[in-house]
Amino acid sequence: MSEIAQFSALAALIIGGFALFAFMFQRFETRLDVRIDRVDTELKDLRRDLAEEFRAQRAEVAAQVSAIANAINAARRQ
Repeated sequence: MSEIAQFSALAALIIGGFALFAFMFQRFETRLDVRIDRVDTELKDLRRDLAEEFRAQRAEVAAQVSAIANAINAARRQ
């Protein structure tokens, strides 16, 4: 093999390697985007669930405080 043919084969291998690397990186980036979107959706669901839970807890505490205040007022009136 002549030097030019060897150089051409080496250049083709290097270019092919970079092309393969770019292809694999693109696939990795796509999979990462899908996973990030999935995690983002799960976090939004979690935030909504937590907000609902905290709203229910606030309502429960408000009802308990109101019941205690009514009991104290009733005890003072007697």
